[in-house]
Amino acid sequence: MKEQLLKYENKEIKDSIYYKEGTIPILLSSPHTMEQIKEDGNIKLPEPFTKAINMYISNTLDTYSIIKINDTGIDPNSETEEEYKNKILDIIKDNNIKLVIDIHGASINREFDIELGTLNNLSADYSTIKELKEAFIEHGITNIEINNPFKGGGITKTIYGNTNIDVIQIEINRKYRNIENLEKIETLIESIISFIKQYTNVL
Repeated sequence: MKEQLLKYENKEIKDSIYYKEGTIPILLSSPHTMEQIKEDGNIKLPEPFTKAINMYISNTLDTYSIIKINDTGIDPNSETEEEYKNKILDIIKDNNIKLVIDIHGASINREFDIELGTLNNLSADYSTIKELKEAFIEHGITNIEINNPFKGGGITKTIYGNTNIDVIQIEINRKYRNIENLEKIETLIESIISFIKQYTNVL
């Protein structure tokens, strides 16, 4: 898995947005894979391996995938209307997507390992949130927060406001995105794959 993750993480893509179609009506999103200049002029650092995790899971299960590759001057997870969020809405509409998992990276200093943002449980069914949390717990990831401190950003709000599908923002602690600690990143990926398989079975 390590070589494959490194291959995905280092994959050069010229377009500002990477998009892959799938056969499973679930869309994985990774909006913060590159260094960005914020609207206030400050620098937002990339969130390592959110790109690789997305591509690995998407290619393993054949879900849909969207990844922001190059900075366009607007954070796609802000509430400003921009290309990335509009593309997500088009993908949902055109492909009858049932669930969006928006993948983000959190600092190693955060007290949680995984945090799920669902706009205080508005943006996803209770059963969906419960199944995702249980998938992590079953794989040994038990330090999970829900809507604390992140309730979901502009991507979650845009999907919730314009569709009736499930959308969950996942914040992944840096310790579970460290390629040198392969066991943890494998556990993280296996948890999400397990959840997606379970979710797909009841579609």
